[in-house]
Amino acid sequence: MNNKSWLVGGISIVLVVCLFFIFSNSGEKLDNKSTQSFKNIDTLPNIKDKDQLISLLKERTKAKQKLFSITEKESTMADNASGKGAKNEGASPVSKTNEQVSGIDEGDIIKTDGDFIYFARDSDVIITQANNENSKFISKITEKNFNPTELYLHDNLLIIIGHTITKIRDTKKNADNISMPIHHNQTTVFVYDVANRTAPKKMREVTIEGTLTASRKMKEHLYLIANEYPPFQILNKNKTNTDLRPIVKDTAVSNEGQPLDYDDMYFFPDSNEKNFLLMATLNLNDLEKEARVESYLGASQQMYMSKNHIYIAVNKLESPDTKRSREKMIAAPVNTEIIQFKINRGKITYNAKTTVNGTLINQFAMDERDGIFRIATTKGDLLQDDEPSTNNLYTYDLQLNPLGSVEGLAKGERIYSVRFMEDIAYMVTFKQVDPLFVIDLNEPKKPTVLGKLKIPGFSNYLHPLDENHVIGFGENTKLMETENGDEPLVRSDGIKISLFDVSDLANPKEIDNEIIGQAGSYTELNYNHNALYKHPKKSLFGFPAILYKSKTVQQGEATYEEQTYLYEGAFLYHISADDGIVLKDKITHQSKNTTNHPEWQSEIRRIVSVDNTIYTLSFNQMKVYNLNEEKVIQTVKLPKIPDMY
Repeated sequence: MNNKSWLVGGISIVLVVCLFFIFSNSGEKLDNKSTQSFKNIDTLPNIKDKDQLISLLKERTKAKQKLFSITEKESTMADNASGKGAKNEGASPVSKTNEQVSGIDEGDIIKTDGDFIYFARDSDVIITQANNENSKFISKITEKNFNPTELYLHDNLLIIIGHTITKIRDTKKNADNISMPIHHNQTTVFVYDVANRTAPKKMREVTIEGTLTASRKMKEHLYLIANEYPPFQILNKNKTNTDLRPIVKDTAVSNEGQPLDYDDMYFFPDSNEKNFLLMATLNLNDLEKEARVESYLGASQQMYMSKNHIYIAVNKLESPDTKRSREKMIAAPVNTEIIQFKINRGKITYNAKTTVNGTLINQFAMDERDGIFRIATTKGDLLQDDEPSTNNLYTYDLQLNPLGSVEGLAKGERIYSVRFMEDIAYMVTFKQVDPLFVIDLNEPKKPTVLGKLKIPGFSNYLHPLDENHVIGFGENTKLMETENGDEPLVRSDGIKISLFDVSDLANPKEIDNEIIGQAGSYTELNYNHNALYKHPKKSLFGFPAILYKSKTVQQGEATYEEQTYLYEGAFLYHISADDGIVLKDKITHQSKNTTNHPEWQSEIRRIVSVDNTIYTLSFNQMKVYNLNEEKVIQTVKLPKIPDMY
């Protein structure tokens, strides 16, 4: 596997594995003089051999330790001071995973091809038939020491992604005498032929050291991100027999794990990161072709994918300035480095990188449209009154050269959600109320705030309803007065759905809202957009939620919120510009005897639909709901979930 072979060969599944150093969450020293470099893959040098790899890792370890020790020292001082999906597209409309970019599928714990439903539980994958009142359990797939977390369908192939416990590294070849065992996380892709759903057949396994963090699929190409760090505890040895390169197991080549070839390993000269950023490729249309794996010494914390590029984001911690006060040194500002790779029919090519002020809330903070890359960030710390946090939006060309910006929005607040729609960006910030900003991006060199709206609560996720309306899913809040007269405390007070009218961009309005539950209520949708169900033809939305009610209890001088369990299940809403937010129905898998808390195996995880039949799935059952009759017409019991170990 040399450099030319992956540039010329057909690359079809991209596995991005970022092997994190133990302190990578705090980022690396940021060189303010270098904000952009390396316009061409040829400018990135290879890691030539084992000696150079060890030398690079040692140098970067020292740089990390120096930065960490300075910050730690000052912190102490301050403390002391204080398959068949295509077949059904024309027949029965089938729901799909809620995706950020149309045409780029995202991995989730559930997929349906219209005839069958595939559902990943903690230690197996369940296959059920989706056939209205005749629906039934078909089979299950179990891999020893494997935890499935995401699924994809490709023709008659089921792709299962997850974490494996069984090690692919041959530790007998490592003769280093170390007191603690070296731990390597692993991400595995299993490919099953499910043409015969009663007896799925395993076709392929690809395992790479690292922990899965994200994935995408476009046509026959699959893209994933994972994180791990090399065995830093042996770097102080003068000589080491441990191979520090990441290990890859590809059953198209061998049933044994093999270290990555040095010809496929690169590094960024201006970086201090000692993590491995790996990219692997596999053609889902050619399962006999060897997976292609490349590595860069780098890191990753967020990933966004457009039709033409992959953007990797990693936090960068500024080196503390000795002239600053101790308090400011503790809250050292963090910026974000963006690394861009071109993708073309599965081929991955490094293109450019830049550094932006501030950090990202999630993947929705990045977007690409018509040759422009847009990104929204929060800069600073909410707790610093003298230098309050600010929120910003930046635009770049596709070489990551800066074009325009709008900065300093909502001082003292942070971004809770962002959504780019055509040439408009919607940004929600929050501290005590929820400002919804509407930003015009029609002129990339001059982003302009057109309007804003302040309302109680905040939206964690924004979803387009139509060109003039946006739905916000988040939390309602209430302000609690304090006895000492300081700023009031902000407390969650239920799940909130908002419907925004943005037809007048300068004057956005909340035309309806729905609040369910009180303090303690929870929905995965507020943290994972894949949990949102959308009917492919109707204005019908759904999500699972657990509701609590709360009351203030006084015991002596102490005051606290007491929460009582109310309900767990799936909520179905009709949401439209004309009718607003209307609750259509609720579906639960909980038994009638459930009173104090929900049974975890009966908690609804996902909602899918085929035509006018909705299927809700928990770990122990699937319920079939007829939309026309507005009732559950069948319950399918699922096998007891096995012990992973």
